[in-house]
Amino acid sequence: MAPVSLTVDTQHGPVVGFHDSHPLRLTSSALDSESSPPRPDGARRSPVAKWLGIPYATAQRFRRPTAPEPWTEPRQCFEFGSQFPQPPSNTELLLSRLPGFLLRTHIPTSEGSHFVNVFAPGDVHQGEDLPVLVWVYGGALNNGDAGRFFYDPTELVRDSAARDQRCIVVTLNYRTNIFGFCASQDLVEEDPHGLAGNYGLYDVVSALEWVQSNIRLFGGSPERVTAFGQSAGAFLISHLLVSGRRLFQRAICQSGAANTMMLRPVDKAYPAYDPILTSLGVDPTTSSPSARLAALRAAPASQLLDLHKATHSLSGLSLALEPEAGGRGTWTRDTMRRLERGERDEWVREVVMGVTEDEGTVFANMLGLVSPAAFDAYVSQFPASIQPRIRNAYLPSSPPGSGPGPHPAEGSVPLTHLPGARLLADQIFVHPVLAQAEALSSGSGSGSESEGTRARVWLYRLRTGPSSIRAHPAGAQLGAFHSIDLPCVFNSRSLWEGDAAKGSEGRAREVRGDEATAREVGTRWVAFATTGEPDPAWPPFDPSSPSQLVFAHDGATSVEPLDDTLVRGKRLELYFEGHEDEGEGEEVLGTADE
Repeated sequence: MAPVSLTVDTQHGPVVGFHDSHPLRLTSSALDSESSPPRPDGARRSPVAKWLGIPYATAQRFRRPTAPEPWTEPRQCFEFGSQFPQPPSNTELLLSRLPGFLLRTHIPTSEGSHFVNVFAPGDVHQGEDLPVLVWVYGGALNNGDAGRFFYDPTELVRDSAARDQRCIVVTLNYRTNIFGFCASQDLVEEDPHGLAGNYGLYDVVSALEWVQSNIRLFGGSPERVTAFGQSAGAFLISHLLVSGRRLFQRAICQSGAANTMMLRPVDKAYPAYDPILTSLGVDPTTSSPSARLAALRAAPASQLLDLHKATHSLSGLSLALEPEAGGRGTWTRDTMRRLERGERDEWVREVVMGVTEDEGTVFANMLGLVSPAAFDAYVSQFPASIQPRIRNAYLPSSPPGSGPGPHPAEGSVPLTHLPGARLLADQIFVHPVLAQAEALSSGSGSGSESEGTRARVWLYRLRTGPSSIRAHPAGAQLGAFHSIDLPCVFNSRSLWEGDAAKGSEGRAREVRGDEATAREVGTRWVAFATTGEPDPAWPPFDPSSPSQLVFAHDGATSVEPLDDTLVRGKRLELYFEGHEDEGEGEEVLGTADE
């Protein structure tokens, strides 16, 4: 087989890539940049073939994506393309304090940022048909960009190839915040199919369609595509399990499921719509629909983003329910209930799902859910009938028969032990993930060819993270917090190599432990994408005897039975008052910014 040329003629036009033999850098090694010199020792690593910033679509504001304008001259794809307008990421700001973190502030911003990036082994051959992993980032539907350091798969591809686990990774941009998830009746009436909202999700669909049409040209197999994502990315992938489109065959959902965020009617999907119009000087009650939309489209992107940030609430972004009439809608009914009824796409047969040990610490800190008064106020939002059970489950134990003990005094215990952090973790992440795992492993596919079959699901829990994060004051109190899995999955080696690796023998052991953890996670993710089974010693989820694979410090793994309080029938139904027995598509869970 001939090597894949660095000039690839995609369906929209030719693109030119490059070989990268450097350790991961701030800017592309294809560019002459003094800000990102190679390591002083001149070390080179096995090459990774990269094509960065390939256009996969174009879209006007508040419209679904269409094919990009074709081009004929070869396009140099040497650096990540621009990012969509967005607020800063709290997770990125937290991690950027760490030695070895590459904060890529040089990436520009534009509404025209529909780009994909392809990473392959440097010696990939035509017709090799490698497994493909497509990354969908998180960010609470409010921010995110494929060019961020902790989404860069360079070392994942490089080290996987060295282990004879050759794969291709594709990363993509999709619109977030008001640009990706604005919805209103005005947009419904304007749209020829009566659809509104979900623009960012349609971006993901369009990028996955690009993969299906083009990835064979890069040495990948469109029949072995695994969509993987974290948090809001896992949430979006979960909703693509009922898309009716053959976009991927396997999925990895990290810290997210269909009920982690919300699917709401159009008039509730973007509650800041009217306040933003008012801020633009447009009366939302007396102006015409066309005038309202014209004002929103005429506003500079920076102004619209500022207004969004000023009005954005912690549950202010969601997917929008689409009408069933006319047959053009995809997300027409509650996705979790569809999965429970066995209506999933039958060609997705294997799914990995899991959480980190301390998902709720960042959110409890962000929401101020750290004091007794704050915890009581939060619990009061649940039905009165289950509030005693919540207190029993999350407050410290007291002597038998005396009920729950007092809430720990603020600052007296680590965030990892706070009742509010544990409650948020279960409500937003742990319970939705378990419910989706049960639905997938119990329900049958929607196609006649798979009637009566079940998807195979593997559950995991990550109880560790890079030692530099666990030791740093910014991360030490947070435990294995939400997003700490990202450096492990992408093998973000600069967090523990180079200067970070120097020092005592104890530090050297920590570095070896970080490398082992990244290897254990990455090996299983790529094995799953390759064969549909992450590890022969990791049993698939069985609702009658549920277990999970635990990733612990220094690469240690073990299979553990699921805690008895988390199994179906014994889990608390953590729905706010008025939503515990609601109709399809209503708000059921809160979420927080990332």
